[in-house]
Amino acid sequence: MPPTSPTTKEITNEQLRPKPTRRRTIFSQFDGGVLNHIDGQQQAALDNTWFESLSPINLKPLAKVAHGKAADIDLAAQAAHRAFSTWSAMSGKQRQKILHKVADGIEARAQEIALLECIDTGQAIKFMAKAALRGAENFRFFADKAVQAQDGQSLYAAGQVNVTKRYPIGPVGVITPWNTPFMLSTWKIAPALAAGCTIVHKPAEFSPLTASLLVQIAEEAGLPKGVWNLVNGMGEDAGKTLTEHPLIKAIAFVGESRTGSLIQKQGADTLKRAHFELGGKNPNIIFADCDYQEMLNTTVRSSF
Repeated sequence: MPPTSPTTKEITNEQLRPKPTRRRTIFSQFDGGVLNHIDGQQQAALDNTWFESLSPINLKPLAKVAHGKAADIDLAAQAAHRAFSTWSAMSGKQRQKILHKVADGIEARAQEIALLECIDTGQAIKFMAKAALRGAENFRFFADKAVQAQDGQSLYAAGQVNVTKRYPIGPVGVITPWNTPFMLSTWKIAPALAAGCTIVHKPAEFSPLTASLLVQIAEEAGLPKGVWNLVNGMGEDAGKTLTEHPLIKAIAFVGESRTGSLIQKQGADTLKRAHFELGGKNPNIIFADCDYQEMLNTTVRSSF
């Protein structure tokens, strides 16, 4: 047997044994953290700080999340501003086609989205499965509105004609809640995109996972870079900067009334338009002659 060369080493039986590999899960995509998405690029916060996302099921960490702040929001707002001229000039038919592809992507990954939402928010998987598919429906509904997005109203009278025309307003800031984050994000983002507006999205810090997935699905569907930007962060820094930023022309917000009032004040100096869904309360009126078991089922389901 020839002597071992200086450049080789003997391999032992122990080394030949297959090494255990980490089983990949739906969370493996976040091994490097939940990143911000700005101008088509996944990136950490500019100051490289992070916060942890915990599952409300067991309070265990799910992933580290890029902690975006004012500088990150500014970068995202500039990207949305640059992309606005191209996206707003695109025909409604072209936007319609892209938004339908986004819906296709959501449907293809609906099971993954529902499971992530379930673990990230503590909601029931049955509800989240329906919510994920509703997100696709939202994109399809507004995709079909894109063709008429710039149609106004024409009023005719003797001796005069009054014609109105709609135009995309510009970059829109979207702030979404923790309880049904994926579906409610589609509810605010899809109509803005259909109208020709660009997006800076700040999801709730308590449930940020599917927002990252959604923007990736959109760009895989052909959405140009910079049209949809995502910055994770807290309301007091990232959120406040977004609502006050001069390049952001409107704010869509879902959350409590007190926060909505504060956002309205923060956007006043730059005359931002606002679209708020605040403090929803849904009373359940139960009559004595109802089907008691059915009432219990629907009441409990509606509570989540």
